[in-house]
Amino acid sequence: MGLTIKQAAVVRAVFHDAVSADEIRYWLQRVEALIVTATPFYFIASTAPGASFSDDYRAIQAVWYKQHKPAFRQYCKGLVRIASSAAEQQRLDTPALHAAWGVPYLVTTDAADGMRWIGQQLEQADAH
Repeated sequence: MGLTIKQAAVVRAVFHDAVSADEIRYWLQRVEALIVTATPFYFIASTAPGASFSDDYRAIQAVWYKQHKPAFRQYCKGLVRIASSAAEQQRLDTPALHAAWGVPYLVTTDAADGMRWIGQQLEQADAH
């Protein structure tokens, strides 16, 4: 056959203002919907300066990730974190976070760099 079609979703989440526990759950439900439908995806996340999160957001995220870790790693083809500063970039771009996510992971302060990186990931996938 002389045609190959590959499809992946690109999901971008921008956390701003006061992010509630329900909004965290909604975000995770959206990611879970991609997993349930076996849809490969790239995820871009950024947090606007001044954003705040509900006190239990880390626990909610940790429980979800523990339940969905193998599937997340199967369908998430790349994770981009857009940092709002060099200090945040340094905080997010650690070997421990790379290992914890278990998927190709880029931290940058430039959203355009993140999109280019996703393009590169798609090209590499096409080569296989």
